[in-house]
Amino acid sequence: MRKVIVLLVLICILLCSPALFAQSVTIGTLPQSGTTQFTSSQQTFVDLTHPATASGAISAVTVRWSINGGGTCTNAFKVKFIHPNANGTGFSVTERGPFTATLGDVTVQLSPSVSVTAGDFIGIAVLQPIATCGGLLFATSDPSQRYWRQTGDVVTSGDFSNGNFGNGLTLPAVGRSGSEYLAGIVTAAGATQGVGAFFRTAMQLTNPDQSSNAIGRLVYHPQGRPAGTNDSSLQFNIPPNGTTSFTDVITQMGLSGLGSMDVMMTQGPLPAITTRVFSDNGPAGTLGFTEDTFAPEHALGNGQYAFLTLPSDLTNFRMNIGVRTLDTGATLNVYTYDSTGNPVATRTLPAYGPNVFDQVPVATFTGASPVPPGGYILITFNVFGGRAFIYSSVIDNRTSDSTFRLADIK
Repeated sequence: MRKVIVLLVLICILLCSPALFAQSVTIGTLPQSGTTQFTSSQQTFVDLTHPATASGAISAVTVRWSINGGGTCTNAFKVKFIHPNANGTGFSVTERGPFTATLGDVTVQLSPSVSVTAGDFIGIAVLQPIATCGGLLFATSDPSQRYWRQTGDVVTSGDFSNGNFGNGLTLPAVGRSGSEYLAGIVTAAGATQGVGAFFRTAMQLTNPDQSSNAIGRLVYHPQGRPAGTNDSSLQFNIPPNGTTSFTDVITQMGLSGLGSMDVMMTQGPLPAITTRVFSDNGPAGTLGFTEDTFAPEHALGNGQYAFLTLPSDLTNFRMNIGVRTLDTGATLNVYTYDSTGNPVATRTLPAYGPNVFDQVPVATFTGASPVPPGGYILITFNVFGGRAFIYSSVIDNRTSDSTFRLADIK
């Protein structure tokens, strides 16, 4: 009986506990660029697009600020933590500040730290006139970004009906629980032998910010085990408008194999990252695909449906399915349909633990035998709270040319 208990404890340590890789709790985001949008004060702005990723204590906040001619401004802003009520109409507020603002990225330490719950929002109250103290640099490039604003300094509580909702602006404020935070995920990266080819990963990181270095590290999590605090990493420190390149990033870490890559930031915005996974054919050149870097909030979650289309030719092409979970892990239901819409297989996968990466052949993922060419896969979450990125990679068996596709969301 003692051996059984010890075995169960070890299994839970490996699969159940996020403590092996305790990603810092974050709230808000720091976009790559921005402009001043609002000239009146006092106003309170709340980011509705980037809620707290988990429950925890926020100890530091960075905001992006502009002051004409530079200099400093005392009592320029306060940091607000918005805790929505059960029906989402009203909220309570925890605040820190006021703080002094300077040109560029301003990091303030919160004393004491502020406890947040997953789903809470971050806000900034601008206290002084823009003509004398400047203001926030809102990013304007993404129409999916949602925010809320209200005239005045919202101090202890409020009601969303008393302010204005808007789209297309990103509040430049991010809070974190540690010295760094997870800003982006490259779902698949590797240096590994494939069928008839060796696959490598090249990355270029560009810092588009004109006033702050982008400082952080790339952290590689290999397939087959939960992420750990001792996982290999590469540091980067990119000057304003600068670019850093890694021609074979996994090999440059002294590693091989397949896994995923996290971009952890300590200062500045998430760089603009170009990742290319390619088949190294030596003198014959390379074949491959470009892969996006995804912010954690773009992961699939409970209540969403993911779709992946199966190749119509499963003789000359093979397909792999990859899953990268976040700090809550995930349990997935997989439904496979043929090209006429008839169901051919149903499977509930074993639970993925927190921060796990796995890539397997499509037949293993679906449990379908045979896999129906030209059909599709529907993926749902079986347990509330799971979050994951899911993708397919299709490889030409004759040339080793490959494609990458993130699962479509419904």
